[in-house]
Amino acid sequence: PRRPRVSEDAKPMRVLRGALLRAVSSNVVAVRALACKGSAVRALSGKGSAAWNEEWRRLGLGAVQEASAPALNRLMFVQTGFGCDQHGDRKGAGATSAAVRACRNAIEFNSILGMVDHVPGGRKNMLIHVKLGIPEGYSVDHDEIRATFPYGRLLPVEVIHGGLTYGCGRVVTELGDEDDTAIVVVAAVSIGYNDPNDASEGHKTYDTRDGH
Repeated sequence: PRRPRVSEDAKPMRVLRGALLRAVSSNVVAVRALACKGSAVRALSGKGSAAWNEEWRRLGLGAVQEASAPALNRLMFVQTGFGCDQHGDRKGAGATSAAVRACRNAIEFNSILGMVDHVPGGRKNMLIHVKLGIPEGYSVDHDEIRATFPYGRLLPVEVIHGGLTYGCGRVVTELGDEDDTAIVVVAAVSIGYNDPNDASEGHKTYDTRDGH
């Protein structure tokens, strides 16, 4: 059968409908692409910091753990992050997964190119201080924290009581759950370097009242 003729008044609506259908189709393709990308990211994240550590090692990168290092008296950048772990072995891993995620969250959206030019000795001499707020009764693996950073000198990790725990409402025994406790850790990652001509043990604090 012949298609009915479209009146002149209906043509603009037909054109608009076609444009909308093409836009929706494009958005569906984009969403599917993002979903695939997200699945790949989640697959990498699911491997834990060992995947990051292996990647840094393969590229010849990786932060160095400093048992004792000069004071970070030239503060250049402070980053904060949030990490949550809803499932897993609490007795063995403690809050490590949440802490690693908090550190990643603090650093993964930043690009700090100036470290190469402004830190004496380049990025290898960049000092990193990590402060973690962890719920009372939990511990973290400091070597896993170190594995999060691709370069620099990691000062001793500072751990204080903080973050929180809550009931997520789901127990997954296959992942090692004994209850539905979820752990939240917050992280403050400070980076800078040591100025040997300054005897200060900490960084300088600037105040707007002083014109800074």
